[in-house]
Amino acid sequence: MLMKICISGLTGSGKTTLGAAISDELGIRHISQSYKNAAVSDAKLLKMLENTTARYALEFDENIIKESKHIDCVITTWHCPWIIKDATLRIWLDSDEKNRAYRLSKEKKKSIKYCIKYIRKKDALTAAQYRRAYHKDFDLSAIDIRINSDAVSVSEAVSVISMLAMLRDKKKFV
Repeated sequence: MLMKICISGLTGSGKTTLGAAISDELGIRHISQSYKNAAVSDAKLLKMLENTTARYALEFDENIIKESKHIDCVITTWHCPWIIKDATLRIWLDSDEKNRAYRLSKEKKKSIKYCIKYIRKKDALTAAQYRRAYHKDFDLSAIDIRINSDAVSVSEAVSVISMLAMLRDKKKFV
C-alpha cells in the first residue's frame, strides 16, 4: 500500500509548511497544487475562484489524484482529504483567523486587516467551489486527526503525523 498523507485546512493554516516538513522527514514527495500557483495576484485568485466552473475544479482535482496515484506522498490542498480515496491519513489543520491572517501578512507583506478580509473571501469562495463541483459541503467527519497549528509546532506535528503513518503502514518503517 502506498503512503498518502492528505493535509487540509483553511487559508493560512500551515498546510504547505507542514507538508514540506513531512515530505523532508519521511522522504516522500510533496504535492502542493493550488490555484494560487496560477494567479499572479490576490485579486486574480479571488476572481478565478469566483468564475471557476465545476468542470474545471473536477479536472484540477483529477490531476492531483493522477499525480499521487503511484507514489508515496504528502498532499496539501483544500480538497485532498475528500478526493484521495486511498489516503493513509487525512489531517485538518485548525487555526484561529487572526493567526492565519498574521501568517499571511508576513508572507504577502500586507496588513492583518487586509489579510483577514482576504482569507474570509477566499475561504468562502473555495467552499462554494467545492459545493459546485461535488454538490456537498466539506464534512470533517472524514478527517482522521485535527491539529491546532496555533498550539502545536511544525516539528511536533511532524512527529505525531510520522508516528500515525508508521502505525498505519508498519511495513514501510521496518
